[in-house]
Amino acid sequence: MISKIFYKLSKFTIPDKKNNILVHDYLWKYPSIVTQLQSNYNPIFFGLNIKPFLLSSHKNLHYPLYDVYNGLYAGIINSNHYLLEDSLLSLETKLKKIDPQLIILDFDHFPETRLMTMVAKKLKIPTIEIQHGVYSGKGKLVSGNSVDYVFVWGEYFKKLYLKNNKNQKQERRILGYPYSIPNPENFHYNKKVAYLGQALELYGDSFLKTKKDMIQELDSWCTDNGFEFIYKPHRMEDLDLLKKECPQIKFSPKNEQLEDTIRDNDIFISFNSTALIESALNSKMSVQLINYDIPTDDFEKLGICRSFTSLKALKEFLKELKTLDDVKRYYSPVDPHYIEIPSPSPGEKFIDLIKEI
Repeated sequence: MISKIFYKLSKFTIPDKKNNILVHDYLWKYPSIVTQLQSNYNPIFFGLNIKPFLLSSHKNLHYPLYDVYNGLYAGIINSNHYLLEDSLLSLETKLKKIDPQLIILDFDHFPETRLMTMVAKKLKIPTIEIQHGVYSGKGKLVSGNSVDYVFVWGEYFKKLYLKNNKNQKQERRILGYPYSIPNPENFHYNKKVAYLGQALELYGDSFLKTKKDMIQELDSWCTDNGFEFIYKPHRMEDLDLLKKECPQIKFSPKNEQLEDTIRDNDIFISFNSTALIESALNSKMSVQLINYDIPTDDFEKLGICRSFTSLKALKEFLKELKTLDDVKRYYSPVDPHYIEIPSPSPGEKFIDLIKEI
């Protein structure tokens, strides 16, 4: 029903101009980029999420593509080639109507975004993916293989794409960190420790026990040594199960945004979460604890933050921080070779890159 309403609205709202750009609705999370797109082009958000429309007081244009996605997934589930072809032709008709200069994606490895890149190539519409998280040098890159351009966070990731996708024809451009970094306010060190969770137990049941034992021991140590401890769960984690397994642990509110967690705490610990890198980029003391038997990058070697391979070594480090009045004496900025901070802003850097295209 919502989809039909938006399709009807689009007949009156999609401008008949040459400045239309299709924007994946996930990219609403980058306000600096969205603001600059609105100033320079006519961004039309596509997908299933109507938040870009609602949160902009109905100023943003939204094209839901529900019928295309519905047909596509029905075709996959039922092995129906007619539905698959129909979804492709339907999307082709819609793109011809909108006639976008560019299509900007958050990822290209789901069926609906893979379909988008297929149709775009047929219509000769350039496609761009913005790197949406941290990729490990130990694993295979699953995203950014179908688009024409990948906008990465730094030289490290540009080289990683070249190494992994030697036969791919897409171009890699350095955008830098797509989020705006706020100016740090007056810092008060309150000895608050936050562990940034990850759903690693999805890869094996044994990882749940490792997680439970680790956070219980860390919480107990923090309590005994004058630190406050809180666990920030990942959206993919089973929070009810964690609360049942660890009843004494304090968890952050379910709907608390990451930026609020970063603002309200002083020291951040995780295995290899993107959120840990974001805390480091926001000038917060960040520590990697490599305590799972999973191949991962060493953040200290990459110039991101301190790293430890045992809880004992981590606790010794926290003891040093306990006696400090200003924990930032131990902080080092993230190596710009790994992640650049765009100048003058992510949005303006993004506009410069797409104008080149």
